[in-house]
Amino acid sequence: MNVLRRSNGLIDTPRLRKAIGDWVEEKRVEAAKDIDRVKDTYRKRAAVIGFRCGVIFHLLSGKAKETQQCIDFALMMAEYCLNVQIKTFGESLSNQYENNKTTKQRNSRNKSVFEQLPPMFSTEDVRALKDSDCNIPAIRMIISRWVHDSWIKKIDNNLWQKCNR
Repeated sequence: MNVLRRSNGLIDTPRLRKAIGDWVEEKRVEAAKDIDRVKDTYRKRAAVIGFRCGVIFHLLSGKAKETQQCIDFALMMAEYCLNVQIKTFGESLSNQYENNKTTKQRNSRNKSVFEQLPPMFSTEDVRALKDSDCNIPAIRMIISRWVHDSWIKKIDNNLWQKCNR
């Protein structure tokens, strides 16, 4: 334990970084192929935990460079953490993704402004509902975000329509 307490500064572990980087990319590809958002979320956390375990292993080993056992241990811990996180939290995270998909709530500072607008509106309508100090570029940015998020579509010059969601 004293070894860990005495350790400070940069601990360079290039082989370990590469191995964990390769592992997390492999899991990203697996998650993308399976369209598994839960695995994609937890792979990142598991990689960090596995890397930290590898660094501790390396420090305790007292070796100048990371050993293959150190890398194998870090990868084993990353895999273990990923599996346990998926088993423990996967169903609730998956349910949350489903709830978010079905509700499609509009979360923004301008939600109340958006909700107050008529089905078809102009820049002036937005300006009337915003603070008096809100300038045209700021209003254009708000409208741009709404278009990007598919909340509205442009009908004509300076005229937008809310999308049914």
